[in-house]
Amino acid sequence: MPREVLERKPLTISEAMRILQERSEESELSYWQRVAFEHAMQNARIEPEESREILEKLQKEFELTELSAFTIANILPPSPEELKDLLQKEPKMLTETEISKMFDLIKPYIEKFQKEK
Repeated sequence: MPREVLERKPLTISEAMRILQERSEESELSYWQRVAFEHAMQNARIEPEESREILEKLQKEFELTELSAFTIANILPPSPEELKDLLQKEPKMLTETEISKMFDLIKPYIEKFQKEK
């Protein structure tokens, strides 16, 4: 039986993974929760707190849309060129300098992820 939705809010992959992990410790996950959990375990790159830091910094410093900020936090593009590609749908045109600063902001998280691989 479906449960009542109490709140809807976007999550990064790592945040979803943590929630599903905690829920799996409390009770058995449904089929779709298990599928989502497996996907999150394979694709989460950083800790949930770090992904939230990235989101806040991107939205505050660069005024990115929520969708773009979440996409960047989830993917952690490994180069400024790939970051620029992810920003194509932003309503605000970003300069090369802004993209470079944005990449410098996420670079420590990328390096940490690559070291842990």
